[in-house]
Order: sequence, then C-alpha cells, then structure tokens
Amino acid sequence: EVAGLRRSAGEVDRAPAAAERELRRIVAMLQDQFATHMAAEDEIVFPALGDALPAARGSLQPLRDEHADLRSMLGRLDATLREPAGRTRNEQIRVQVSDLADLLRIHIRKEEAVAFTLAERVMGERERTGLSARLLRKAPSPLGGRARPPASKGPA
Repeated sequence: EVAGLRRSAGEVDRAPAAAERELRRIVAMLQDQFATHMAAEDEIVFPALGDALPAARGSLQPLRDEHADLRSMLGRLDATLREPAGRTRNEQIRVQVSDLADLLRIHIRKEEAVAFTLAERVMGERERTGLSARLLRKAPSPLGGRARPPASKGPA
C-alpha cells in the first residue's frame, strides 16, 4: 500500500478526484493497521524483549518514538487531504507522502535489525513461538499481509 500511496500522491494534480479517493482509502487503511500493528509491538513485542534483556530497553525506545512520529505524520496527511484542493496543498501531500513512506521503510528495517534480531538472540524457540502467535493474532502488517514474527532458528 505504500507504493499505492506514492503513486496516488503523484497523480493528485492530473487526476485529483481519483487520486484523492485512493489516498483517503490508503490513509484510512494505514491508520487502522498502525493502530493494531504498532500497539501490538508496543504492548507485546517490546515489553517481552525488555523483560528478556533489560539492557535492550534503550534500543527499543527509538522504535516506540518512531511509532508516535509515524502516527503523527499520517494524521497530518489525513488533515491535509481535508483542506481545499490547490497547488500548495497538492505539493504538501506529495512531500508528506514521501516523508511518511521513507520513515516507514527505515523504521521497518530498524525493527528487523533490532527487535527481531534481538528476539532471536535472547529468547528461546518456545518464547519466540509464543510471542509470534500473540503478535500475529493481534497485528496486520502495514505493508500488507500479516506481521513478520520474530525468526525461529531451525536445526543447524
């Protein structure tokens, strides 16, 4: 959906009605997914990792901070879409979409590098499996499909 967000933002001048409908649809979908996915991480994954390795809590805080930033950026984009159409507003939409998509991409990479790698290192397979099950029940991924569970190490 992030690709659709970028594509629709690029079309806001050429096909404003269709682009705005699609942007609003994607923004609403992302708001729903952010609410469940990020809440699951904040309420399930990060506390479990912090309990397993208290020294890691400082590494997890920036991820929580980015959750707040992403929600705020999405809220600003939603508000901008409600403003009267025009060249300035359309440019703001393109910039906001670009910034949101870039931060989301970076954030997901950080989560994979920090949270999921940390889960592999500090949790046993049984703990990771339980954590994965809880996360997958609660949270769809903002990129479509289901949230990626902490990796399980298979037999060597």
